[in-house]
Amino acid sequence: MSIRSILVPLDGDADNAVILDTALALSRIFSAHVDALHVRPDARDAVPLMGEGMSGDMVEEMIGASEQAAAAKAAALKALFDGAILPSDDAQWTELAGREDEEVAWRGRLTDLIVTQRPTEDSQPMRALSIHAALFESGHPVLVLPAVAPVPTGDFARTIAIAWNGTAEAAHAVHGAMPLITRASKVCVLTCESKRTQVTAADELAAYLARWGVTAEVNTFPPGTDTVGETILAEADKAKADLLVCGAYSHARFMQLVLGGVTSVLMEDAKIPVLFSH
Repeated sequence: MSIRSILVPLDGDADNAVILDTALALSRIFSAHVDALHVRPDARDAVPLMGEGMSGDMVEEMIGASEQAAAAKAAALKALFDGAILPSDDAQWTELAGREDEEVAWRGRLTDLIVTQRPTEDSQPMRALSIHAALFESGHPVLVLPAVAPVPTGDFARTIAIAWNGTAEAAHAVHGAMPLITRASKVCVLTCESKRTQVTAADELAAYLARWGVTAEVNTFPPGTDTVGETILAEADKAKADLLVCGAYSHARFMQLVLGGVTSVLMEDAKIPVLFSH
């Protein structure tokens, strides 16, 4: 089991260089293909929002200015891509117009891993939508980098913590992370006791990993005064993990941007990369 294809959405934010460098570094570890994707918004989609009370000439002028700005951003990102790749890299640049979240969901279904960075107050408005689409519509794992992320080297993810509660989402995350788990120097299974989690859950995962030649440490702990997400982060820090593997959860499906409590905490507060899968 390995990683053969990596999708990297690039939106022009300041963190794009780190996201791209991370994807390329992982591609070199696994000899994987990288698809760098930039989706330019169609300026005419905004006409119903900005056109009321404006003359046709004014609308066309605004559309023209928006398209020029989008073209300049795309050119800068293409230059970033060209400057980052090595002759030995298997990488391609894909640029198109549309909605980034829709394209990430569609293209993410035919990739092994999607690499992005968590949204911040300064992120493009579409970033959160695209991450949500990657998590819940692509069917594949998403590596979410923290706000301050070092570019991985060959030692990336040598110590992995797995947040395990026995759910299908957690199982999908483990399966998607197996190429990393099987090459790690240390793997720690973190399970918070609850009425919905069987007491044998962590040991069962450790037994499964053993069949892959992975010797995992087991850490089952009771719920404390902190939230489950905060406790998981604290336990991962104690284990000195440099990658956390976790299922991604959302509340009601009609609430497009509402993540489950644990997912939200890990997305917002993790200081290490988190590999999510739904």
